[in-house]
Amino acid sequence: MDNPLVRTADSIFTDRINCWGRLAEIERASEGAPELSSETISEIVFTSIRLELCFSELRSFNRTGRFLGKHPFIAQSDERSRVKALLKEDPDRYFDERKNIELNITRYSSQINSRKTTKEQKERARENLEKYQARLQMYKDIFKECIQL
Repeated sequence: MDNPLVRTADSIFTDRINCWGRLAEIERASEGAPELSSETISEIVFTSIRLELCFSELRSFNRTGRFLGKHPFIAQSDERSRVKALLKEDPDRYFDERKNIELNITRYSSQINSRKTTKEQKERARENLEKYQARLQMYKDIFKECIQL
């Protein structure tokens, strides 16, 4: 499993199994219920879409040796490639994007700590904060990799 494409395919296959298992759990839990809650329906739709993405990616990889790039696992690696290329080709833009991410982290942190912010706004800010912190970590990791080269 030294080939990164095979590792990605294996991860997607595992995700496919997890999605199928989650859908089976939901079906067992909702069996006999007169109607489903909106949260349950939302989870069924989200999981079904992710399962179909898994199938599509694996089918494409099996037929052509390439992924479609729509599954989140692959989209993340594509973003990583884009940022790495950006750092090498246009460092000013790389640092502008990184600074914007840092400003977003500051803004969402202050929203979470503000007394004026509602509970729903704080929850959305917390979700966005986590997303931008992960993006910042990716930018930092790529920068470290490029320095070590």
